[in-house]
Amino acid sequence: MADVLLEVRNLRIAGPGRLIVDGVDIVVEAGRVTALCGPSGAGKSVTARACMGLVDVAPGLVGGSLRYPGRSDKDWFKGHLDAGPRAMTRLARETTEMRGGYLSYSPQAASSALNPGRTIGRQMEIAVGRREKPPTKDVADVIVELLHEVGLAPHVVSALPGQLSGGMCQRAALAIAMASDPQVLLADEPETGLDPVLRRQVVELLLSVGKAHGCGILLISHHEDTVTRIADSVVRLSGPKGAA
Repeated sequence: MADVLLEVRNLRIAGPGRLIVDGVDIVVEAGRVTALCGPSGAGKSVTARACMGLVDVAPGLVGGSLRYPGRSDKDWFKGHLDAGPRAMTRLARETTEMRGGYLSYSPQAASSALNPGRTIGRQMEIAVGRREKPPTKDVADVIVELLHEVGLAPHVVSALPGQLSGGMCQRAALAIAMASDPQVLLADEPETGLDPVLRRQVVELLLSVGKAHGCGILLISHHEDTVTRIADSVVRLSGPKGAA
């Protein structure tokens, strides 16, 4: 049985006047893909962010637990339930140590999500600095190797995001996410804005790179063909909830 790296139980998140997420369970295991899927407005991104300790809706968490068993058995939600926006701010601050090293995030629409004023190499260098264990080789070599893994040439190190195509930006975002050597990779709609051929290429790349590094993957997607093809387990969100 694979090691459990992330475990969310009975997640409940309230927004203004309604439940956004109600009773969701998520388990991410080493070397396996858990897909989080559902229609627009179902709460996929809110759920994924909660898995990282980020709840930026009010009043926020009203139920559930969050554990990273690869690190400890601590319930990060304990003491923050039904406690309002200030508790959500405190939770985000307390879980900072988990983001970047243990958890990494590959954003939706990478072309606009990447920092437009920093080169890809600099963004990767910052991510390498978040590793739980420092690399055993020169950082420049680590960066070039990661670029090669995602199918990008070494000269991309000096490129700004605006100088890259959409597909190249998505590959660069994956390289940046993996530069911190995470145990859990959260990939938020990696196919957004890409044509069908590029969508498949990016997802297959995500799968191969993630598994090569032995991390667990939480894939947020609304593409049923992708979910059916690569997911080891699936969590389905049904849509907006009623009054809280």
